[in-house]
Amino acid sequence: MIALIGLATGLKSTLNQILEVFQMAVNFWRRPQSGCSAVHARNGLVASSQPLSSSVGIQILQEGGTACDAIVAMAAVLNVVEPFSTGVGGDAFALIYEPGEKSPKAINGSGFSPKNLSYEYIVEERGFKQMPLTGVIPITVPGAVNAWESIHKKFGKLPWSDLLKPAIKYARDGFPVSPVIAQVWNELVPKLLAHEGGKQVYLINGERAPHVGEVFKNTALASTLEILAKEGSDAFYRGEIRNKIVKFLQKEGGYLEESDFENFQAEWTEPISREVYNNIIWEHGPNGQGLVTLLILSIVEELDISRYPLNSVDYLHSLIEAKKLAFADAFAYIADPTYMEVSLSKFLSEEYAQAHASQVNPRQAMRQLPAPLDISNDTVYLTAIDKDGLAVSFINSLFYGFGSGIVDPQTGIAFQNRGAGFSLQNGHPNQYAPNKRPFHTIIPAMITSTEGELLYSFGVMGGHHQPQGQSQVFLNLILHEMDPQEAISCSRFHHDQTTNTVALEEPIEVGIRTKLRQKGHKIVDCVGTNFGGGQIIQRNSSNGCYIGGSDPRKDGQAQGY
Repeated sequence: MIALIGLATGLKSTLNQILEVFQMAVNFWRRPQSGCSAVHARNGLVASSQPLSSSVGIQILQEGGTACDAIVAMAAVLNVVEPFSTGVGGDAFALIYEPGEKSPKAINGSGFSPKNLSYEYIVEERGFKQMPLTGVIPITVPGAVNAWESIHKKFGKLPWSDLLKPAIKYARDGFPVSPVIAQVWNELVPKLLAHEGGKQVYLINGERAPHVGEVFKNTALASTLEILAKEGSDAFYRGEIRNKIVKFLQKEGGYLEESDFENFQAEWTEPISREVYNNIIWEHGPNGQGLVTLLILSIVEELDISRYPLNSVDYLHSLIEAKKLAFADAFAYIADPTYMEVSLSKFLSEEYAQAHASQVNPRQAMRQLPAPLDISNDTVYLTAIDKDGLAVSFINSLFYGFGSGIVDPQTGIAFQNRGAGFSLQNGHPNQYAPNKRPFHTIIPAMITSTEGELLYSFGVMGGHHQPQGQSQVFLNLILHEMDPQEAISCSRFHHDQTTNTVALEEPIEVGIRTKLRQKGHKIVDCVGTNFGGGQIIQRNSSNGCYIGGSDPRKDGQAQGY
């Protein structure tokens, strides 16, 4: 009997050891819901929507470059490897954090409408009731190149020409097209087929988009980048590239002239901010829509959204209703700051938050909404931080996929359609006018402590999803204490102001959808909905290390060293 008891005890001990080892194995192989973990690094970290771009950013940091050097190099590579979203034919905005400073610096690299294209011509002679999305009319001066050079001159260390070498190599020698980019490129084939330059430069044999893994070259763009590498932005705004662009666009019936380019300069501005849940969130001010993120968060803080579980019925209802109110104001008032009639201080006041929070009915969704502008969603967001703590939050965009659809086959440049962001409503602050900046969707963001210490550099791409995506990510980070990868991967909602419909990303439960419908929300299928894509870098204040996350909705990647 004693022997049997001893045997049983031994077997139990062995079984416990086996179970313990098994549990250790389970824990070891367990992965976050997103399918990937946050990236941790000590000396520098970058995140972008394409792995080749991120790899170049790390290479620049390892060669002694600053975060601003890395951002320029990454943006140039993205022009090559994700050409429908970004490039030298588009605009750019950035926030730059310097260690020891109390607030980030902001740069507005958005261009102006042609000085000789009038409102009367568009409305009366051409008969447009809203700005066209394609063709030459919505093409504005591309501001990205001057923004790149401006941040490099102020914060860069490596030679300008070195920053463009990786992009030139990928354009000249080719790169293998990644999966999400191949999919979107294929969807844009009809747009490219409508213009001879688009067919020549961005379609294989003028017929189709490149397949996943297929090597794609853009030798025309490589030559343009080589000129930029040698001569800087002067070549783009006052030299050889400018001359080619103007000659091409005027041949296409366009309106930009040499003087439109000569007079452009990216503008250093003051960022806007608001304290939300004991942290400061920073945004680029108008003509961008960063103000909308601040409005949404000010309203939900007033509603005390922190008392609700993440993505519960009341949590989502509060966010969706706040988003409706914030966008109603954005569409009514945001414009080129020279033309804005309402002060930013009014929007950022406690009185604003309280008044708008009081309009939210906890039991019923708002049904009547003002008509918005027609704004879409092709953009890249990238961020970087270096060993010294200099951080950049950066967005570069063509607006819609391949922008205006107009591509110069000689330079390889796809031109943005940012002019589509103007209103043709007479008397509106954002009404089209010559030499004016349009309402812009792209918004880089940062979060600091109330003492001014950098906590996060982040952004969410996707047209009008950006403020609602940013708001959700901010709450994930600050209220729900997620790491960057968890925060950017977490399921999101998207509300469409035009149709007043809501799409909910899986795995938000069916029961939540049902209860939101009972409150009056029009829930639609999430298939085909734009939930954006973003990147986050966190600075760990306890040890100075960096943590990065990249959105699984894109091909992107965070990398550190």
